[in-house]
Amino acid sequence: METTVFAVLVGSTLATALGCMGRDTRETIFFLSLQAATIGLVELLHCLLELVTGLHIEALIDFFITFAEWFSCAVASPLIIYWGMVKTENSAEQPAIGARNTAISLAAMALFYLILGTFSPPLPRKFESVYFSALMFSMSVFLMSTRKDALKILAGLNMAENALYPLIAESPLSLIPFILVLMAFVNVVGVFIVTEAYREYGTVVVTKWKWAR
Repeated sequence: METTVFAVLVGSTLATALGCMGRDTRETIFFLSLQAATIGLVELLHCLLELVTGLHIEALIDFFITFAEWFSCAVASPLIIYWGMVKTENSAEQPAIGARNTAISLAAMALFYLILGTFSPPLPRKFESVYFSALMFSMSVFLMSTRKDALKILAGLNMAENALYPLIAESPLSLIPFILVLMAFVNVVGVFIVTEAYREYGTVVVTKWKWAR
């Protein structure tokens, strides 16, 4: 694995872990944006380099598609969730298992995938990032399962989707617009549900929605 790619994957994994540790909704959204911005950076720069050196229509299309993916994940989706926070509240709800146990759990996940990657047979070049993707996906699922703030859960869902980006970066171009529209639709619907529930119950904590009156 190239040094640059390795550094980017380490950075995006760290952003995912920090998102799990975020003290409030604003911090979680920030780390979501940082994770997405980092994880797609190598592919974006690669397409930009091909565009500058090649100057052909295929390179131009690849660049705009890659930029659209990067912008959607790093800017548009976090802004949609941030808009939901503005309409509700910046919740300071902590992980259900506590900050210390969260840190221990994240470290255990990282150690598990490190051991797995070290002792597993070498993978083809295009699948070298699979262990990083699996680790970020696991952390994202952990975030969703240990939080009660609906907006943090939505941010965790986006982090899980971003974690798969290195594995689906070569998807057919015809699928990309559908994926981007679907992502935006899920976030808009999610934020709409949260804001309506907040208007009804006065909280973004999902466990209180059915009790508060």
